[in-house]
Amino acid sequence: MSQPNILLIMADQFRYDWMSCAGADFVDTVSLDRIAARGIRFARAACNSPVCGPSRCSLAAGVYPHRTGTLENFVNYPLEQPTYYQALRQAGYRVALVGKSDLHKGDHFYGMNGDLPVMHHLGFTNPHETEGKMNAAFRRNRLMSFDIDPDDDSHIAGPYQRYLRDRGLLTAFTEDYRRRFADWKFWNAWPSPLPAEHFHDSYIGRTACEFLERVSVETPWHLFVSFVGPHDPWDAPAGYVDAFADTSFPASIKDDLGSKPAWVRQKAQKHSDGMSDSDLNKVKRHYAAAIKLIDDWIGQILDTLQRRGMSDHTVVIFCADHGEMMGDHGLFQKSTMYEGALRIPLIIADPREAWTGTSDALAELMDLHPTILELAGVDSSQCRLDGRSLVPQLKRGAGPHKDYQFSELNNTRMIFDGRYKLIENHNDINELYDLQEDPHELTNLVDHRPEQVRRLMGEMQLLRK
Repeated sequence: MSQPNILLIMADQFRYDWMSCAGADFVDTVSLDRIAARGIRFARAACNSPVCGPSRCSLAAGVYPHRTGTLENFVNYPLEQPTYYQALRQAGYRVALVGKSDLHKGDHFYGMNGDLPVMHHLGFTNPHETEGKMNAAFRRNRLMSFDIDPDDDSHIAGPYQRYLRDRGLLTAFTEDYRRRFADWKFWNAWPSPLPAEHFHDSYIGRTACEFLERVSVETPWHLFVSFVGPHDPWDAPAGYVDAFADTSFPASIKDDLGSKPAWVRQKAQKHSDGMSDSDLNKVKRHYAAAIKLIDDWIGQILDTLQRRGMSDHTVVIFCADHGEMMGDHGLFQKSTMYEGALRIPLIIADPREAWTGTSDALAELMDLHPTILELAGVDSSQCRLDGRSLVPQLKRGAGPHKDYQFSELNNTRMIFDGRYKLIENHNDINELYDLQEDPHELTNLVDHRPEQVRRLMGEMQLLRK
């Protein structure tokens, strides 16, 4: 079999700098370090939209979000738009998914077995799609409704709810979410009522291992393992949280927000009003705990590959759909163009390539679309893609990748040239940061560097054509 297997592992809302292989000494991501030791870590990778749905749609299509029309959450992927999953299937790949896809998020129904027909249309041969983290306790087809009757299958939104129902755990889970949302604070954090073995990401990790244990070696496969953490709510299992009781975490970026746009100031007020340093530290404990649980399951996935003798013929990729602000500038979650939300972890380990290390290439998440196709031997040169293959970057002495990174939402967009970042905010002030001199994005230079603003604004217009 000449075509390699391709394992894509994605985490949801995972900061680029919360990995020990990226220098974090407060969380030991031994499994991610295993992947990094065998491949290339792209230290400056960025998402093309700092929100789950648009980011994942951009990856599937290989184009910027405005070309798919998905610039906000709860907008379904356009069914007429080709996906790289379809191209792999046509090339003879078994294309599997375990976890969250967000390709038809507006439906809020994933099938009792996670294998709705729409997933087959999008290119998957073996889908096992689960609910996302934030909406895991919502009733089928009803956002913000926790009124699930465990005995009524028409209330069940997806396979993880059914899994909990069958073990008598669904009511405790939904009631805990009801409590969290009733008095929602972005910094509320307390452990899940679920044992670690039944936590959502444990379910996803275990199901991924089960697929790898039984997958046929007659054809190449692409497995997309899509964890729902470390996304909020902050509810990691108690045992994992307790392991970080004495950990010192890095301070969040403090900002008086004086030069930030009004919508950012309003968001920060909403996110962190009333929060103490102790509250913020508790959130970080839960975030680290969620990462550690995911890392443990990644280790089991890698062990399963090794046990089945597939490690030397499987490309392993780890990434996230976007980052997490984690208190920087008084913000949580994503939906801004600041570094915490924009940057993502990205590691590619191809066992056929001898070179390992770190790359400063301006990689983008959607670049994985042509990258995966090239790894599979599928020609995408005739497709109109905005993504550019990272395969050349896996070789020693690779040249430049891209001149710019671009990311967008329905109210803001960003372009970055490796030093200067321009953020255009619709109906608000724009922002320009020199990340070489100001990596924390505290000094808005938009009124002081007009030549950079004009240059980057012009390039941004070209990217949107």
